[in-house]
Amino acid sequence: MTSLMFKSLILVFATLFLKAYGDLPQWCVADSQAPDSAVQIALDWACSKKGGGADCTKIQKHEPCFHPNTVKAHASYAFNNYYQRFKHQGANCYFYGAGIPVTNDPRDLQQWCIADVQAPDDVVQKAMDSICSKTGAADCTNIQLNHPCYLPNTVKDHASYVFNSYYQRFKHKGVSCYFGAAGITTTNDPSHRSCKFEYIP
Repeated sequence: MTSLMFKSLILVFATLFLKAYGDLPQWCVADSQAPDSAVQIALDWACSKKGGGADCTKIQKHEPCFHPNTVKAHASYAFNNYYQRFKHQGANCYFYGAGIPVTNDPRDLQQWCIADVQAPDDVVQKAMDSICSKTGAADCTNIQLNHPCYLPNTVKDHASYVFNSYYQRFKHKGVSCYFGAAGITTTNDPSHRSCKFEYIP
């Protein structure tokens, strides 16, 4: 096969790939790993009439997208509104490092809250102790000995269950999955064996 024929085949395959995958729908959401302070700055810009010009009315109180009342949830709506409006004019989903594009419709996105593997164990332990010390804040019984979520018996595994229990109970009241930088959201169900992680729409 000549070099010219090889290059032609590469071009054909590239064209077919772009036709098949280049038009995948994309949404723009707040990066779960970005600090809330950075996300808030980007959100303020997106909603500003002199800045991004996004329609942010639906994230106001008593509006359909006010809950969950968190910076990242509100920013995800505003970022996507801006991105969808102006992407054909060159707008991107960067937002100073606070935004990230996704191919799954965020309206259908299920999220759980778990311990961040990069967080120090003492920070994770402190956050878990704080939650479990509050009566009715989270279900901390399932991580006790002889209960379904005791194993694996590690700080982060136990904290993941507790963080998620608290997050699911109170996310619609404005609670986030931050926990002093000890928590992180995931779209993969962390349930394992008989240990079931709750999800509340």
